[in-house]
Amino acid sequence: MALDNNSLVVVCGADDNYAIPLTVTLYSAVANLEKGCTLYLYIIDGGITKQSKQRIQRVLNVEHINLHLKWLSASSFTSLSHIKTPDWVSVATYLRLLIPDILPDHFDKAIYLDSDLLVKGNLKDLWNQEMGQHALLACSDLVIPYVSCNLGIMNYKELGLAPNSPYFNAGVLVMNLPRWREEQISQKIFRYFSEYPEYVRMGDQEGLNAILANNWGKLNPKWNVIAHILDYDNWIDSPFKQEIRPIKDDLLHKPYIIHFAGGEKPWKIGCEHPAQLEWISYLKASRWFQPIESLVWFTKWYIRYTPWRLKVLIRTLIFNLGLGKVWESMRTYVHQS
Repeated sequence: MALDNNSLVVVCGADDNYAIPLTVTLYSAVANLEKGCTLYLYIIDGGITKQSKQRIQRVLNVEHINLHLKWLSASSFTSLSHIKTPDWVSVATYLRLLIPDILPDHFDKAIYLDSDLLVKGNLKDLWNQEMGQHALLACSDLVIPYVSCNLGIMNYKELGLAPNSPYFNAGVLVMNLPRWREEQISQKIFRYFSEYPEYVRMGDQEGLNAILANNWGKLNPKWNVIAHILDYDNWIDSPFKQEIRPIKDDLLHKPYIIHFAGGEKPWKIGCEHPAQLEWISYLKASRWFQPIESLVWFTKWYIRYTPWRLKVLIRTLIFNLGLGKVWESMRTYVHQS
């Protein structure tokens, strides 16, 4: 079955701990998808409860697109049980490597999305990107631009890779499924994990980069603007200062997909990402919560958020006035008291 021009395939997954973030990812993607699209959505079930599934299905019950939703069984985990993962990486993230095997053979392409995203662009535009002969399309990683970087591929020389070989972030991918199947790319990545377990620090993202080095196409970085972009206020220390500086404002203010990578999770108090309240707005609009439940949850959240945000604004003002040392002295005094 060939897909028509209005169809696209999207795959994502989570366990129940990430059911709400996954919902916001999917709701924002669907809300910004053009009218009349047919979306084949596959959700890899890493332990999502029946109640959460019902809520997700209710959220995605929209009129402007034709949705075909299918849940993929977590039984696929058994084939990953032998993989040694870093402490901060769940084995569930490795399921994206099985996408070419678990999707129907008649699909030639699929978009993979992490569950901690806010989609602001039209995914049909991402779907229509020219694939060429690349095994996948992805965005360069703002923190790890090259395989030789500190968190890149430790054994890149042993693999015969040039130090300036580009490195991508695996949170948003467009996969060329026939190439993956023909070249058994997933199997090669699993073999890499078995042969070099002592080098793997970034989980499946590292395996993807090791095997697909120089075999992937660059997407516009606006399709995966990771939270770490905020770490480089003046771009002096950014490894991407030359490439990113001309489009810095676009990345910050007109992203297609915001990726809350690392510790900047918008559902947590303490997140300083400027899109946090926008994420909260999408959660509210999604109708994940029932009316009374929604009132209680958001009231509690804002009661915790408001004093914390006030503290951040005061701290920012103090530093802008050049009184940062005074702030740090006050913090030290409070902690010691």
